[in-house]
Amino acid sequence: MFLDSAGTRYRVLRQQAEGTWLICYDKPAAPFFVSSAVLERYQRIQTPDETLEGTPSTKTAAEEKRLLLIQPLISDEGCMTDREKRRLLAKRQAQEYNTTSRRVLRIYYRWLASGSVSAPPKQGKSRMMEDVKTLYDEAIETYYFSSAQRSLRDAYDCMLLAHYVDGTGKLAENHPSWHSFRQYYYRQGLHKGSRKAITRSGLSVYQRNGRLHYGSGTTWKDKIGYYQMDATQGDIYLVSRFDPSLVIGRPYIYLAVDTATELIAGLYVGLTAGESAVASCLVHAASDKVAYCASYGIQITHEQWPNRGIAGGIITDKGREFCGQRMDELCIRYGVERESVPPFRPDHKGIVEKTFDLIQQRYKSLLRGKGVIEPDAMERWSTDYRSQAILTMDDYTKVLIHIVLYLNSRTLKNYPLTPEMMADQVAPTPANLWRWYEDMGRSVLLDVDEEKLTCVALPREEARVTQKGVVFRGLSYSDPGLRRLLEQLQGSKVTVAYSPEDTSKVYLLHDHNYYPLPLSQASSRYQGLNEEELAAYRAKEQERIREMAAQETEARVELLGRAREIIVGKIQEHESKKISGKIIQENREQEEGYLT
Repeated sequence: MFLDSAGTRYRVLRQQAEGTWLICYDKPAAPFFVSSAVLERYQRIQTPDETLEGTPSTKTAAEEKRLLLIQPLISDEGCMTDREKRRLLAKRQAQEYNTTSRRVLRIYYRWLASGSVSAPPKQGKSRMMEDVKTLYDEAIETYYFSSAQRSLRDAYDCMLLAHYVDGTGKLAENHPSWHSFRQYYYRQGLHKGSRKAITRSGLSVYQRNGRLHYGSGTTWKDKIGYYQMDATQGDIYLVSRFDPSLVIGRPYIYLAVDTATELIAGLYVGLTAGESAVASCLVHAASDKVAYCASYGIQITHEQWPNRGIAGGIITDKGREFCGQRMDELCIRYGVERESVPPFRPDHKGIVEKTFDLIQQRYKSLLRGKGVIEPDAMERWSTDYRSQAILTMDDYTKVLIHIVLYLNSRTLKNYPLTPEMMADQVAPTPANLWRWYEDMGRSVLLDVDEEKLTCVALPREEARVTQKGVVFRGLSYSDPGLRRLLEQLQGSKVTVAYSPEDTSKVYLLHDHNYYPLPLSQASSRYQGLNEEELAAYRAKEQERIREMAAQETEARVELLGRAREIIVGKIQEHESKKISGKIIQENREQEEGYLT
C-alpha cells in the first residue's frame, strides 16, 4: 500500500492498532511511525508502475552482493522498527564486508521502500526543468551581472520576488532552493571568464586588473628617448624653508622614465601641478644632472645619471597638463612625438606607475614620523601627520635624488636582455643599459640649449614696467644692463616668463627674445622663495605690520594723554595774559643764567 502527503509518496511497512510504520518511497530513509490520527492526513494512491513491474528474475553480480550484504537485516523483522538492533546489525555487516554501516542502511532502506537493491539512477543537470534553468539564467544575467554589484544571494532573492511570490506577498512552496541556484551558477562556469568582471566592475577595471598581459613593457621601444610621464602627490607633508613652523602641504612629483631602460630621466618636485610642472620635468630630463645634483650639495658622476637632451617622444595619458597649449608649443618647436594612452589605463604606462611605488615605498620607512602619511590617515582618532612635518622642499628633493640614483643603479632581474647585450656583457641596470643604447647609436634624443628650453617651458603672464623696473606680482625686477630697454617700455605692459618654484628671476619676452631680470634691491629679501613661501612670507609681514601699527597707535594715544595732563595742569596754574616780546627775551636771558 502506498500513501501520499504534500506530493511525497510513502510505502506502508507494518500496520498496528495504534498506527502505521511508513518509509519514504521517493527518498528512502529510516522508517518512522505515524499514529492513526495523523494517518488520516495521508491519501492513498496507486502503487508506482516501477514497483508493479516487479524485480527481474535475474540479478547482476552487484545486486547479489548488495542483497547478501543486507540479508541479516531482511531476515530479522525487528530491524524494521528497532533502530538500535538495525544499527548493530549494519555495523557488523559493514565490518565483515569492509564497507560502511551507512551504505548498509542505505541499501536496506531502498529494499524496504521498493523491494529492490538496484542502484538509483544518477541525477544530473538533465533533471532540472528547462523553465527553471531559464529563470536561473535570467536572474544571473539581470541581477548579478550588473553594475549594481549585487551578491549572488541577492540575485537569488530578486528571482524569488519576481517569479515565486503571489499577490499577497507569500512565497510559493515549490520555489527553487538557494543551494540549487548557487550550484547551477558554479557548474555552468559563470564565475569564470571575463564577463563577470566586465559587467560588474566595468571594462576599464577588467582591462587594468583582469585581462591577460603578454610581452614586456621595456620591449615596446627599441631606442632610448621615449619617456613615460605621469604625476602623483608625495605621501608626506613639508614645511617652509623660510619658516619651519609653516606647513606648506604635500608636494607634487612628476617623473619621466625611459621605456627601453627604465632609467628615471627627469624629476620635478614642487607645490604646483599642471603644464608648467610637466615642462619643468622635461627640462630637467634634458639638463646636466651633475650640475643639478651639485646645486643640492650632492656630488655625482655623469655615469650615475647619464641622460641628457630633449626627449624624442613622450607617452602620457590624456590629462590636461599633458595636452595644453604650452606642451603643444614645446612639442612642435623641438619635434617631440606625443603618444596618448587611453584614460584610466595606467597599465599602458606601467613602468612610470611602478616607479612611483618604488620611490614612495623607499622613503616612507626612512621618514616615518617625519610627516609621512600612513594608511590610517582618514580614520577616526588617527594621528595628524601635518603636525609631524619637519622636512623642507629642499630636504625632500635631496632624499628623492638619492632614491633616484639608487633606482638607476639597481639590477633589473627580469629585464629581457638581447643576444647583443649578453655578448657585450651588459649589466642589467638602467644606467648601464642607457649607456649601451647610447654607444650603439640607438637614441632619439636631441641636443638643445638648456636655458632657452627652460624659457620656453616656463609659464607666462603680463607685468607692468615702472620706474622700479618690471613689477610682477608685487615684486620688482631690474637689470642695469637693460636700462635703456626698460626706459623705452616704461608705462606699458609686457609679457614675462617665470618659475613658480623660484621668484629670484623672471624673463622679459621682447621681439622673440628672452631677457633675464633678477630681483631688484628693493625686493631682494624674497630671494629664492617659491610662490607658496612668498605668500606665507607676505602674510607674516602683513601680520607684523598690523601688530606694529597697533603698537604705534597705542603709543600715540598714550603720548597724547600724557601731554594733555601736563598742559591742563599748567593752564590751571597760570591765567591767560598778554606778554610782550621784550619781557620774553629778558626771561630767556635770566633762565640761561640759571642754567650756567
